[in-house]
Amino acid sequence: MMKQSRTVGRLLLSLASLVIIIAALKSISQLLGPILLSLFVVLIVYPIMLWLERRGMARWIAYTLVVLGVIAVGTIFIIFLAVSLTELSITLPKYEELLDARLDGLQQWLASHNLRIEDVLELNWFNPQNIFQLLFYLVSILLETVANVGLTLLVFIYMLASAGNFWTHLRRELAADLPMLKRFSSFGQSIRIYLVIKSWLGVMTAMFQVILMWILGIDFAVLWGVFSFLFNFVPNIGFYIGLIPPVIIAVIKLGITKTIILIFGYTLINNFFDVLIAPHYLGKGLDLSILVGFLGLIFWTWMLGPIGAFLALPLTVMVKKLLLESLPDTQLLASLMSSNSETDS
Repeated sequence: MMKQSRTVGRLLLSLASLVIIIAALKSISQLLGPILLSLFVVLIVYPIMLWLERRGMARWIAYTLVVLGVIAVGTIFIIFLAVSLTELSITLPKYEELLDARLDGLQQWLASHNLRIEDVLELNWFNPQNIFQLLFYLVSILLETVANVGLTLLVFIYMLASAGNFWTHLRRELAADLPMLKRFSSFGQSIRIYLVIKSWLGVMTAMFQVILMWILGIDFAVLWGVFSFLFNFVPNIGFYIGLIPPVIIAVIKLGITKTIILIFGYTLINNFFDVLIAPHYLGKGLDLSILVGFLGLIFWTWMLGPIGAFLALPLTVMVKKLLLESLPDTQLLASLMSSNSETDS
């Protein structure tokens, strides 16, 4: 009886501590988001810097080239978004006119079948204003993600500069704890491979989707391709979020037939790379069950905002490998989070 009371008391104390930690992290989410984003960028580009050093390049030159490369990519991305969104805002009145024309045609068709357009327009989701608000909300998600670009870049520069010393100190301090050292190494390698391959597959998927949209005549095809690439990192629902903007444009400008072709082609291209190609290169992936991935998406989005949706899988793996697997009391929970339990059953 006494042993059970101690066990219950320890469980309640652990839960209380967890709540306090989550509340503390939530209070600094605006600062935590850029730091975590910088961490995963460093995981991707640090091997590039090491490769340059092994090729005989001085460390400071390799470091400078990598930093300038990241700055160049980020600058191009931000300029592209700014120009594209400005053009989109200028074009919106034309889309509103086209939507009004579509509604007039729908009204005539409904009248010929003794139906009233007012019954359709009373639906909130069909309100043209709500449709464009949805489109701008999706855009605002991306803008909010890069809003702290200055802080993210500053943290990245310092993180990359100290990455070598960090791993040296880590290996020295954990020399007596080989399992923990292996978990750190396994985490870094698995996340790096996942992000690189996911980026490559995302680029290929977006390229074919842009070609499809270009053939169908959908405006801002490259912008929607960038959306597709970015939301490729959002588990479970990212594909559907990236599909919404071009579908809205297709319905307004091209009609139902080409919209159906777009949805079918978009889905076919995504499934080809995500279902057929990705498992071949990613293997077991990040070893998370589908349910855990979805719950992680909800939690990290609540915790960090939009940036949490893009980092949900890597962050969940970090908690699983570095925290849960290292503590005897939580190793069972870490095992239940694994995808092995699903594939073995």
